[in-house]
Amino acid sequence: MTPYDEFRYPGNFYPQASPDHMAVLAVLFGLDPAPVQRSRILELGCGEGGHLRPLAHALPESHFLGVDLSQAAIVRAQALAERADLKNVQFRAQNLTDFPEAAGSFDYIIAHGLHSWIPEREQDALLEICRRHLAPEGVAYISYNTYPGAHVRQILRDLTVFHTSAISESGAMVREAYKVSEFILSAMPTGSLERELLRRVMEQYKGSDALTRFDLLAEDNEPSYFLDFMEQAGAHGLQYVGESDIKSMQTASLPEHTREWLDAIPNRLVREQYLDFIHCRGFRQTILCRDGHKLDFDATPKRMERLLVSGSLRPAQPLEDLDSGQKVEFRNARGLVVHCTEALHKAAYDELGAVYPRAVRYEELRSRLCRRLGCEAPLDGATEAKLIHMLMSSQANTVVEFHTYQAPFATEVSERPIASKTARIQIESGEAVSSLRFANLAIDDSVMRLILPLLDGSRDLRQLQIDLQNPNALGGAHFVETALIDKALKNLANLGLLIG
Repeated sequence: MTPYDEFRYPGNFYPQASPDHMAVLAVLFGLDPAPVQRSRILELGCGEGGHLRPLAHALPESHFLGVDLSQAAIVRAQALAERADLKNVQFRAQNLTDFPEAAGSFDYIIAHGLHSWIPEREQDALLEICRRHLAPEGVAYISYNTYPGAHVRQILRDLTVFHTSAISESGAMVREAYKVSEFILSAMPTGSLERELLRRVMEQYKGSDALTRFDLLAEDNEPSYFLDFMEQAGAHGLQYVGESDIKSMQTASLPEHTREWLDAIPNRLVREQYLDFIHCRGFRQTILCRDGHKLDFDATPKRMERLLVSGSLRPAQPLEDLDSGQKVEFRNARGLVVHCTEALHKAAYDELGAVYPRAVRYEELRSRLCRRLGCEAPLDGATEAKLIHMLMSSQANTVVEFHTYQAPFATEVSERPIASKTARIQIESGEAVSSLRFANLAIDDSVMRLILPLLDGSRDLRQLQIDLQNPNALGGAHFVETALIDKALKNLANLGLLIG
């Protein structure tokens, strides 16, 4: 029995580890990844399938395999998959060292929260699975704790592991870890740097007993320097593609003299290691591929033409004159504000916002901008380079998103709306809700939470209102005005949660 069998760690969907996001990075670096909607995907350390189940629902023509050492977690994953009628996903209780040669090749391999938390022998087994089973143009996502940032967390880990060394029951370990942390914090001098560092680390674990048990108090939790991780990966025939978080690789926000110094370093792995020191990075989400590929992060028009772009920015005021040079404020669905003065930027954000939540193929966006700006197609080289730079920067800053295909969600509310069955199960079971746009959603609106489990296609607006008043309904009886239900349905459509 593993600690995961006695103490649940349900896990969530991780947008940064979705095959679509991995494929975007592969394309941008010059690889030719398999179409995500018709691919084979493996997750190592899948837990209860919180990541794979939403993917299996969103990508019905792809095939998924989840592997985990915990038999209890696998049983729950299988039960939830059967409840959601997912036929294209399998879950197996298995040790990494026993992974079968006959499993075949996979286009995308995911190992989130696994590498640092297993012994070195199993780390090598994980990387060997990637070497043996990664398709020629496939990519693997591996997350892990890193130095130097992990040194700060190590103080709290050393304290809590020392204090709970004689305790075997997971719940008691977690409770004692909280107690001793607070006790030591209260004894430290007020205003000291050491006290502030400890307080900040403690904040990362508050409210999550599972994270405290399986990260802070984990039997194995060995961070590594980035270069050491890459040496280990290289020994298994794997090479560095980049980070799932593109912004973490960029130097634009650094002082000019720092950028110039880093840019002069020819070895990008060494450059990444220096970035870890600059940012005191404690966690990485690295994308790997097979050795032998010639990679470069050159977002050429040809590569961009394989992608779709989406963005929810809308102008605060109607755009009247793109060429006025006046600063225009744009605001997206999350409240993020962007200002721009150039006509190209204004037009691009406006075109994307007009079709949101749908994505638009890059070449279609380019054509729309030609018409909008009154120029002859195609865009001249300098203008297109400016457009690509603007989109890349916007993507790194989460203002726009890149995709490799159009997710199959409904943007209009039908007479009898249907929500993703996976989302309905997630909201009922208390899991984080994931959308068909590969996003994790915090559904805070009470009406949205009430109606989401009811959206199975059998109810119109009036019937939804009636059923919400049923005392046996989820959450009890509620009277909700039809206008509020209609608004909630439109919001669910914008979030990519409706399929009909």
